[in-house]
Amino acid sequence: MTEKVKLSPEELQKRIKEVRDLAEKSKLEIEEMLRKRPLESAGVVFIAGIVIGILIGVSLSRRS
Repeated sequence: MTEKVKLSPEELQKRIKEVRDLAEKSKLEIEEMLRKRPLESAGVVFIAGIVIGILIGVSLSRRS
């Protein structure tokens, strides 16, 4: 079983700040990658869209 941990308001604020900082850092890294390699980034997004479309299509066809 999982154990519930109670956090003080200060600890909770600290963790929220850490998550926010990590999200901001990740966002900046992604933006930098998009600037450096726009064609590769577009290709990855295109392929991901195709894969997601196929998965949705297969899922919907199984329900029929």
